[in-house]
Formats: sequence, C-alpha cells, structure tokens
Amino acid sequence: MLPVHLFLVGGVMLSCSPASSLDSGKSGSLHLERSETARFLAELRSVPGHQCLRDRTDFPCPWKEGTNITPMTLGETTSCYSQTLKQVLHLFDTEASRAAWHERALDQLLSSLWRELQVLKRPREQGQSCPLPFALAIRTYFRGFFRYLKAKAYSACSWEIVRVQLQVDLPAFPLSARRGPR
Repeated sequence: MLPVHLFLVGGVMLSCSPASSLDSGKSGSLHLERSETARFLAELRSVPGHQCLRDRTDFPCPWKEGTNITPMTLGETTSCYSQTLKQVLHLFDTEASRAAWHERALDQLLSSLWRELQVLKRPREQGQSCPLPFALAIRTYFRGFFRYLKAKAYSACSWEIVRVQLQVDLPAFPLSARRGPR
C-alpha cells in the first residue's frame, strides 16, 4: 500500500498540469475531451501520407510560436478556443467531409468536438470574448482550409493534408492566459 503523501504529491502534480488552467473543476474533463478529439482526428486517416506529399501547403497557424498574439485573459483564451472548435465542427460537418471520411469515425470526431464545446460552456465574465484581431486570424486560418479543399476538388489527399494540419495545430492551442512582457 502506498503512503498517503504519494497520493498528495500526485494530486499536486496533476494540479500543475496545463489542463488545470481552466477553473470550475472542468479542466480534467477538458483535458480528457481534447485527448479524445486528437485520437478521433488521428483515426480519420484514410490515405497514406506519402501519397499526398505533392498536395502539401502551408497553413500559418495563428496561435503557434512566432505569431504576434496580444496578451489575453483566461476568459478570452477560452472564448478563442471555443471559436476554433466551432470552426473545426463547421469544416468537418459538411457534405464534402461526409463523402471523404468513414461515417463512424467522422461522427465520433464531431461528437468529441461537441463535448469539448459543452465543457467550455460556463458563465463567462462580461467582456470576455475573443479579441477581434485573433478572432479574425482564426477565421482566416479556416478560410484557408475551405479555399484549399475547393481548389483541390475535395480530393482524398486534400482532406488528409487538412486533417494532419489540424492534428498538429489543435493540441498546440494554449489554454491559459497569455501574459505580456513585464
């Protein structure tokens, strides 16, 4: 039997994880939902990646290192992540997407995204919306996916390129308040 202090140390370590950046006891649930979404996104894979190398393109991610993001509060960051998830839902909940992916895998992904959005729904402080420049950057990022897919006639490889890009970019979304220089 393990001593009680090991359980306390484990609890402290868990509370320091990035998933705990959201309050209200929902952080563990959000971390679980983010993991599920990542898993279901990976399971969508339908075309071997090496067959799609000629279709690669660059989709600059607005929340990755090197981008100029102004400091945001936790509420603003949460709002921006909610907006991002809604855009992913909009992208994958289309007729073209239904034609490209296995129905069961796609439904699991969409359900997972919906559950993530439900976890994020909580009373927000007034004025805690995604800052306009970042909201526009998110919309521009997803508009790039839609344009790319249309230009490639919604081919299997174009969907695979988009899927891989999102598989890399979604887990990188910072779910804590970004602080500026002091």
